[in-house]
Amino acid sequence: MAATTMPDLRFLAPGWNENRWSDLLATLVLTDPHPLAQFIGGAMVDDVRREVSVAGTAVRGERLDLLLMAGGEPAAAIEVKVLSDLGLDQLQRYETAFAGADSYHVLHLADLPVMVPAPWQSLTWESLLAAFATSSNSWVARTAQAWRRQLDELVPRVDGATVWNDVPDDAAGFELALRARIAWLASHPPTDRLHSDFVQSSGGGQWVLRLWKDTVVPNLRVQVEVQEGFSAYEWRPHPTRQYRDRVKGPAPLIGLRLSDTDTSEAFDWELLKKVFEATVLPDGDASHSPWPWQRTPARPNHPIDRRGWQSIVDAGSAPWLGKGFGMAVAKQKYRECLFGARMQFAPTLTLDAVRTEIGKLEDLVLSMVQAVSDST
Repeated sequence: MAATTMPDLRFLAPGWNENRWSDLLATLVLTDPHPLAQFIGGAMVDDVRREVSVAGTAVRGERLDLLLMAGGEPAAAIEVKVLSDLGLDQLQRYETAFAGADSYHVLHLADLPVMVPAPWQSLTWESLLAAFATSSNSWVARTAQAWRRQLDELVPRVDGATVWNDVPDDAAGFELALRARIAWLASHPPTDRLHSDFVQSSGGGQWVLRLWKDTVVPNLRVQVEVQEGFSAYEWRPHPTRQYRDRVKGPAPLIGLRLSDTDTSEAFDWELLKKVFEATVLPDGDASHSPWPWQRTPARPNHPIDRRGWQSIVDAGSAPWLGKGFGMAVAKQKYRECLFGARMQFAPTLTLDAVRTEIGKLEDLVLSMVQAVSDST
């Protein structure tokens, strides 16, 4: 019986410790590099460097998780992710610091997908460990098999019947549960006429399902961003109220997104007003709208964004139009801004119901795209 029992790796490689995961993976690679070759262009790794310092960066203590070497040259750079978030600016710094690598990979759980910019590639723990499970080295194979079995316990199981606010009451578990819900929606696109992806919000903390359609205006799209309406700033545990009672529910933001800009001063507020008047507020009154719009005033923070918003309010626009993000994000690596209006879905909806409601936004997005064409 003992000979067939799988090792239990929970204490050797706990899900909250990515360093332990990186160490164990490095050990597998050094013991048998053959299973890895198919993922890194066929290179045969003969050395692994861990926690490689990134020179010339203002971020203290920043290190690449794994630098795989072949014949004394860097074959692949790997950033390891298990349950933590991913910083795109971090990847850019790694790419610069290790420019000689043949390939770049973000290693992540399949149930927690990440969107990575070229030349970085997505690589899942599931596929990598499945390859190592076929190793001719019995220790490598058995360790990979046991490790692979552990993955199923890391991410909360969700499906269409999962209720949005049925979340645990510890902060880490709550955050992971929300991410798993958005990931499920991203893996079950509610429409095939809109583009979609799954990214971390520009403000950090939350993960966002994005759906969009390009317009005739260069770098301008009509975009929907779906995330929990409970802001990341409110995630701190409360002494008397559980998370399930505080969660607000999915809060889609729909509007115009301008990309490749270093300033939100370039955003066309008058066009935003025209598009919403043509599609959402044809009679100037949203009370007859089928959508659950949030009616609180937008009031953007940055003076330039506030001035743009005030200009359309003074011209008769609904004060709740103009929510989103502007100068603070445009000046960062994201180089984009998005303004529109936000809805609020009920926190008691199942994921199937949320998916259905999001799918209904397709016609609204397409009508907004047409309104942009008609207004330019």
